[in-house]
Amino acid sequence: MLPKVANHLIHHTSRAVIAVQNQTGHTLRNVLQLQSSSGPSTAVTGWGSSVSSGAGPHSGPGPSKFHTSSRLHSNSTGPPLSASQVRERVEKLSAFRAPSQQRSQSVLADTSSDASQLVRSGFGTYATLISTLTDRDFENYEAVRRAEARLRRRRRAAISDNAEEEEQRIASLRGDSHFASAFALFQTAAVNPNSKFPLHIYNKLLRSCAIHSNPHAAQAVYAHLEKRPDLDPDAQTFISLIATYSGSRDVHGAEQMFQKFRDASRHDRVQWSFDAIRSDPSAHASQYRQRASQMAVWNEMLTAYFRCGQPSDALNLLEQMMDSSAGEVVRPTDVPPPSPATFSCTINGFCQLGDVPTALTWFERMLQQQDSASADPYEPTRVPQRPDQATWTAMLDALADEGMVADLNRLFARWVEVAPSDGTAILSDHRDTVLAANLRFMDTRADLQQAKALELLDFLTEHVLPWSVDNVHYTFNREISRTLSQRLVMQYWNRGHQDRALELAERIASRQLQVLQHGQSQQTLDSSRTQSRIEGTRRFVTDLVTDILDVTTTGISLTHLLRLSGILADVGALHSAAFTEACLNAYALQRNSPTLALSIREWEALLDVVLSSEADVTASLNTLVDDLLQHSVDITQFSEHAKGQLVRSLSSSDLNSVRLLAQLGEPFASRYAELERAQRSPSVVSAQSFETPSSWDATPTTPVSPVSGRIDIAQSRYVGEFLPRGNKAEVLVAYERFKEGVERGIYPRSFVAARLISALGRSGEVEKLHEVYRTASEAFGSLENAKQWQTTSWFILEDHMVIGLAHAGDIEAAHAHRQRILQHGGVPSADAYGALILNVKDTTDDTTNAMALYQESQTYGVVPNIFMYNTIISKLAKARKADFALQLFQDMKARNVHPTSVTYGAVIAACCRVGDAASAELLFQEMTSQPTFRPRVPPYNTMMQLYTHTKPDRERVLYYYNALRQAKVQPTAHTYKVCTHWAALINAWGCVQKDLDQALKIFDSIATHPTTNANGPPMPDAVVYEALVNTLVTARRMDLVPMYLDRLRSSGVHMTAYIANLLIKGYASVGEIERAREIFESLQDPEEGVAAPHNHAPHQNKPQAASSVPADAPVYREPSTWEAMVRAELGIGERDRAVALLQRLQARMFPPAVYQRISGIMLDDSVAPWAPTDASSSSPSFS
Repeated sequence: MLPKVANHLIHHTSRAVIAVQNQTGHTLRNVLQLQSSSGPSTAVTGWGSSVSSGAGPHSGPGPSKFHTSSRLHSNSTGPPLSASQVRERVEKLSAFRAPSQQRSQSVLADTSSDASQLVRSGFGTYATLISTLTDRDFENYEAVRRAEARLRRRRRAAISDNAEEEEQRIASLRGDSHFASAFALFQTAAVNPNSKFPLHIYNKLLRSCAIHSNPHAAQAVYAHLEKRPDLDPDAQTFISLIATYSGSRDVHGAEQMFQKFRDASRHDRVQWSFDAIRSDPSAHASQYRQRASQMAVWNEMLTAYFRCGQPSDALNLLEQMMDSSAGEVVRPTDVPPPSPATFSCTINGFCQLGDVPTALTWFERMLQQQDSASADPYEPTRVPQRPDQATWTAMLDALADEGMVADLNRLFARWVEVAPSDGTAILSDHRDTVLAANLRFMDTRADLQQAKALELLDFLTEHVLPWSVDNVHYTFNREISRTLSQRLVMQYWNRGHQDRALELAERIASRQLQVLQHGQSQQTLDSSRTQSRIEGTRRFVTDLVTDILDVTTTGISLTHLLRLSGILADVGALHSAAFTEACLNAYALQRNSPTLALSIREWEALLDVVLSSEADVTASLNTLVDDLLQHSVDITQFSEHAKGQLVRSLSSSDLNSVRLLAQLGEPFASRYAELERAQRSPSVVSAQSFETPSSWDATPTTPVSPVSGRIDIAQSRYVGEFLPRGNKAEVLVAYERFKEGVERGIYPRSFVAARLISALGRSGEVEKLHEVYRTASEAFGSLENAKQWQTTSWFILEDHMVIGLAHAGDIEAAHAHRQRILQHGGVPSADAYGALILNVKDTTDDTTNAMALYQESQTYGVVPNIFMYNTIISKLAKARKADFALQLFQDMKARNVHPTSVTYGAVIAACCRVGDAASAELLFQEMTSQPTFRPRVPPYNTMMQLYTHTKPDRERVLYYYNALRQAKVQPTAHTYKVCTHWAALINAWGCVQKDLDQALKIFDSIATHPTTNANGPPMPDAVVYEALVNTLVTARRMDLVPMYLDRLRSSGVHMTAYIANLLIKGYASVGEIERAREIFESLQDPEEGVAAPHNHAPHQNKPQAASSVPADAPVYREPSTWEAMVRAELGIGERDRAVALLQRLQARMFPPAVYQRISGIMLDDSVAPWAPTDASSSSPSFS
């Protein structure tokens, strides 16, 4: 992003000059020509090294090479900006740089005029750009490192999905040339013998040299630093230099840099600091910084020896450190003693060399020590301490990759024992590593004995899988953990241990539920995060069932199938058609067996299977009832849920059904007696004549809702086909499908019903929304298999009621459901808060309620998504709170939420509203450089409007118009209004060319012009009249104003506050202050806290009937109207009247920023009624 933005920012916005001053410019051009003809003096190579801070090595992302091009050409015209203006723009660029995985295209081409402008603006500008570019280079390196780690973990777990996409992303990150651009800037600046950079710029350049393993560039940077008698390098300088040479496997170069460090230390030419301790509040003591810095450089040299394949030299260096006589105080000439980080470097080094047995030997020696790992990696110790968490991670990864499963398991079991006392944490990634290595071992060892395999499986079950529920750890929103757990269960199953496989599956599912319950009780999980973990748990069980059905060809016993059915019920997952068929077939084969003996839980599971069948449910139920009676099953032992299923499903007219239900007591016992009498005396009463008693559903033994039916996976897909993104017609189709299913007793899953609710709200179908909510609430309250799923379903429905009602405009009802969620210990989702914020009613300070909602969401730990960020940033933009909008914009990028075109449009609009063209330009360039950028018309219109009204610049308007067309975006009416509106033409002739006659001639021709639609709105419109009045004010022809105001009223056009602003300004400028006051007082104030209506042109997508305003409607004051009147009073010296106006303004409770802006006029001694304002340019709204 940044190289391209920097280029465009300076090239297009700054309009850098071509000429440079005196010989400096000629020298610069000569150097640039030399660079472009022969290439740069150093090749900026790709990613092949590590960047460390002395704490240990990190593998570089891999080899790729690119070369910078320093061809700088000149093609810009226009007057140069001042140095301060250039610096301002570059500082803006730096301010917008935030950690993000989003990248832009590489730099296009710098220009000599750009470089000339930079030279004139001082080396601070160079420093800012270099810092920004190298920071992004480092962020890309870190992003590659994380992506490669993810890829390794997925490959270990045998998950190949999305691997190609991840590799492409890594290749894209490596292809960015931020360092090439930074180094080119450095070379350009270094030509000047007076160039001076702060130390952190040198270090950032050297850090990038280490990332790209580029010793030639590092040598150039360090040589420039060495020539600075006023600046000493620090420890980080030498760490990066050593890492650069070791990355290119140049051990002699690394040794030379190490020797330079020792020489500089002896001459007291080293600053004792490095990156790892800069932000450590405990590292302020000078003795500590000196000791830690010494250790860090020595550790880096130790790492360099290992990277260059010379472990003997590394051990010799370690021996020197262990023989050191230095202690807590390390003098510059001393050899530092080793620290925990030193021993970690040693183990890491052996692991990276592939000498895992030696690393294991060292690790076990550390493990035998009595002292736990120190929290300070630079605490001097000649005796190794116990491994810290990073060392554990490196050792386990190495053992797993080498397939040394026995050692891996032995060490992991030991870690489980010592982790609490050592203060180290065993993370989900560590458990995944051990599981993946063992499962790969069992899959590839055909000769593995069954006893040994069972021993391994039991070890993984009891020691590797976590069983604690105290923290939200190892949950199945993690695909790797879910997949590995599933494979572990299948290992038991495939090796003939079906009972143990099902027991493990039950334990895993139960633990997942307990973790979620604990997370909800501790309010560490909001509804969206809970839902993702619920869906992961259901996915685990359903995928496991599918795998078992696929691999079992000889048939599965009914008992095993019913246990699987019970697990499905526990997690709230649906029965697939294949599973239901398998269960019913197994039941048909075994039901007549004399050995059939099912437990209560198995009978309940069988009931679930029968009710989920897509075949003849009635026949299957009758068969089940007969078997329950035949085997004398006591249904009073059934769960309340199962009892409720029986009550709702069995016929009140079937004798056997009522006989079975009679076990539950009244009213079923009385009903059974009546049916028996009817059967004995058919002439007295018919069994078909009995009606279901009204008290049937109220029996105390089965306190369930009277809803009858089942949740069906096919119905979920059928109803949810168009959700959540369907248009109104598709949403209504989904609603009809929902109703049809309800009539047949078939319901979709809760999240499908919830999506239908919110979709109906977006479509304005409030009545249907409430109908679906009532039906779904009743259904899920009785049909869900377990209490926790009922609770989750309730929260999901309530959450989508907030979303749906907010979008439908019923904000009070939406807040009522929000309060219900909070009162019951839940938290609304980011989508719910986003919908509430989006639909906050416009007020004078319409961000107050929006920010209150945002702050509440953060209090409850809601992680904002892109929709929520977009809505709150848009609200801030409309209120001209650009600083807050930019702050949230940076926050979202720091949280790795990728901005969309909507986001950029909102934040660009925020900058434009406050006249910050530099920031708007920068953001626009950043937006268009995103790989996922999809052009939309509003940002282009906003930029054109900025340069049409706020900061008139015809070239910039045409630039953005051409960019719009090049992006193949269709211009809107607003686009043409900005570019070619009659108002623009009148303004050009009347205000710019000062040709009043031509302006009036154009105005008079509008009504009869062929382009004017006779059936459309009145033309000239309010915007044209505004341009005309502005022309009359500019020409000081206020005598013509009354005539045109009469024409405005007679043509049915509503006057706006912006026309009034110009009239106030115009009359004040010709000394008619009373007329100005009359106009001001003739306007009205809107309701307190409500934005003034009718002053802005309607959006082009609104129907005309909805947007037209009667000509005699009141004209309401805008903040700019108050500003115009204050300026008018001050312009004639009426300061007291201006103060009185400010008091009235303050009483109106305008936002502080608005009041401060207007009151700030009082401090301007140059105030005059004709002082430039934006009052007349505010009317067109941002599209």
